[in-house]
Amino acid sequence: MMVALDNGKLRLLVNPAIGGAVVRFDALTEDGPVALMRPGTVDEQDPNRLAMYPLVPWSNRISAGGFEWRGRHYPLAPNLAGEPLPIHGDGWQRPWRVEGQERHELRLVLRSREQPPFDYRAELVYRLEAESLAVELSATHLGEAPAPYGLGLHPWFPRSGQTRLAARAEGVWEVDAAQLPTEWRRLGTGEAWNFSVPSTLPEGRIDNLFTGWNGRALVRWPERGVALDIETEPAETRYLIYSPGAEADFFCFEPVSHAVDAHHLGASEHGLVELAPGQSLRRRYRFRASSIVT
Repeated sequence: MMVALDNGKLRLLVNPAIGGAVVRFDALTEDGPVALMRPGTVDEQDPNRLAMYPLVPWSNRISAGGFEWRGRHYPLAPNLAGEPLPIHGDGWQRPWRVEGQERHELRLVLRSREQPPFDYRAELVYRLEAESLAVELSATHLGEAPAPYGLGLHPWFPRSGQTRLAARAEGVWEVDAAQLPTEWRRLGTGEAWNFSVPSTLPEGRIDNLFTGWNGRALVRWPERGVALDIETEPAETRYLIYSPGAEADFFCFEPVSHAVDAHHLGASEHGLVELAPGQSLRRRYRFRASSIVT
């Protein structure tokens, strides 16, 4: 069952059964709805063809068929066709239950123990507040042994030749053919991947983690007269950018709490948080729409 939220300025369409994903997020203008995230369709069953989904209990890929934690090995199987490594946890692939719904707010809950050691209850809240979409995501660990958790969001944004992104970062992780991190390097002034000021997206493929972020970003679509401010709380220090290249009509800007394959890089140093039974990890995100004059 689809759930729609509408406050007269913004409209949000969510499909709880498909990973708790956002199907559409539109600004309501005098000229009609303007998509602020890549719009999906109501009959789409693939979250990767929708507008946004949650990342829980981790983000991106884990290598080596699983990981060691507190002296025990936890195997993890691939969970996406064509992808040899487990990716993005399981929250995006499971149906969420509607816990509560009001005119401007939707509360979803997921109970999962499908990928040991992750045994958790997640909560996902979508709320329209004036010109903003506020999102809250949390995970409470229910397993007997402590486990490392991470959270994030995976929005898909429209891309054109005029799209501009601003998101300050200190450095970026280079990756190998499996999209796993190999080395970190500092970003140079004026280089194509430096988004300290509003910049166009790279012509070629990009699927990399940026670090040293301040938790704030801006996406501008001058040809459509709209912009979207993104803010995280607490301020995340990492984001991922993904796009196949200039021929694509989308790109992903993913605020995340930990590094790619942090389970093997050194968990705490790279953002994972160990939760004991009953402990929770929580993140808040805000997407604020505005009009721009070109």
